[in-house]
Amino acid sequence: MLTLTIPRQILDEMITHARAAAPHECCGLLAGKDGLVTHHYKIKNIVASQGAGIAELFDTAKIANLDRLSPEERADIAFWMDARDMFTAQKDMRAQGTVMLASYHSHPVSPARPSPTDMKALAFYPDIAHLIVSLENAAQPVINAFRIADDTVTPVPYQLT
Repeated sequence: MLTLTIPRQILDEMITHARAAAPHECCGLLAGKDGLVTHHYKIKNIVASQGAGIAELFDTAKIANLDRLSPEERADIAFWMDARDMFTAQKDMRAQGTVMLASYHSHPVSPARPSPTDMKALAFYPDIAHLIVSLENAAQPVINAFRIADDTVTPVPYQLT
């Protein structure tokens, strides 16, 4: 994979998105060319409103935990990208001549590393980077990038412009 280069403005937009969504998780996509991110797409987290179809992405313990929570509480610890928003983003990527380079989501109260649920859900996209915005220390957000493939998590370095 090419080195991922993210403009500071887009990184700041991701942090703003995470802060605005807190205490819920936010999610989105990054697109561009040749490893350079040029487009940022905020995607609606519908885990609070979507019941069916989510179970296959979560392990049994997580499902039991999610079932005990209100829909709003679910969105604090999980995300499910809205298919309509994703379709719109992918249509725009084609129109712009860009490709999906990364997905991102936030961890409002936990570190910027993939959870077991993240590993399972994000493994469907082994060819892109996955960024996690941690607001564990809200004053100093941490963003780490990973590649997730075959139950293996590999850190992905990125550079800012």
